[in-house]
Amino acid sequence: MMTFLDFTFLRSLPEAQVRNGFAELIKISTCGHRPTFELLDKYCEKLITSRFGRDGQDAEVKAAADEINRAGIFEMLKLETPNLHEIGLDRVIAYGHTWSPLHELSPKVPLRHGHAISIDMAYSATLANLRGLLDDSEHRRLLNLFSRAGLSMDHEMFDEDMLVKATAAILKTRDGLLRAAVPNPIGTCVFLNDVSAEEMNKALRRHKELMKEYPRQGAGLDAFVDASDTGYTLNDVPVEDALKDDKIANGLSNGKVNGGLPNGLQEVMVNGYPNGYKN
Repeated sequence: MMTFLDFTFLRSLPEAQVRNGFAELIKISTCGHRPTFELLDKYCEKLITSRFGRDGQDAEVKAAADEINRAGIFEMLKLETPNLHEIGLDRVIAYGHTWSPLHELSPKVPLRHGHAISIDMAYSATLANLRGLLDDSEHRRLLNLFSRAGLSMDHEMFDEDMLVKATAAILKTRDGLLRAAVPNPIGTCVFLNDVSAEEMNKALRRHKELMKEYPRQGAGLDAFVDASDTGYTLNDVPVEDALKDDKIANGLSNGKVNGGLPNGLQEVMVNGYPNGYKN
């Protein structure tokens, strides 16, 4: 069996979705492949706005993007091919996936996956920094990359109560151990099993203070799901644009367009995002 990958399809993505996927590359590079991290850090903004060089205007960015994509895919294959049944639970690619599974779906309008794991990754980096596993310069470099990419590093619902509930939930799927992947240093990782509630809360307080120094206090750009996450369009027009037509809007509200919308999304598309959920 062979897989054919055509990176030119990245041209078709909204910028918000390129940003969403960018988080996954930060994940694999931060804990598994420093050369890729270096390229992400160097070309961050250009990669996102050019759809990873697919606009054809900058050969240097396109070459870097190709190297990033291929290296990221190869690193994932090396890590996951020996563990297809996920028998091994200490997983490098689980960086950002310790507290995010619960947090991702907690807001009324769910967070995009990339933004949810970015909050987890940024917080985990702060935890690693407090433990002395990640020095101050590397900690800041990682936080700065999330910020430059427009990815979320915090959210009002990410609090001590969320940590308690999310920790209890993840222990059930990791055979009773936390197995929290954290960078040590960038490009490698270790797994933490002995993090107390007191230490988690201390790291959270520190993280919240750091977020005050960043744009939007660590909130991300286009962080919540919309029509582009579902593929719902009307004659190649995004649903939110089509809603400017009253007839279409009425049809959507009655579930008559494309067979209706998924639960929750119909309300968002017709009535808009709840206050506080659209950045």
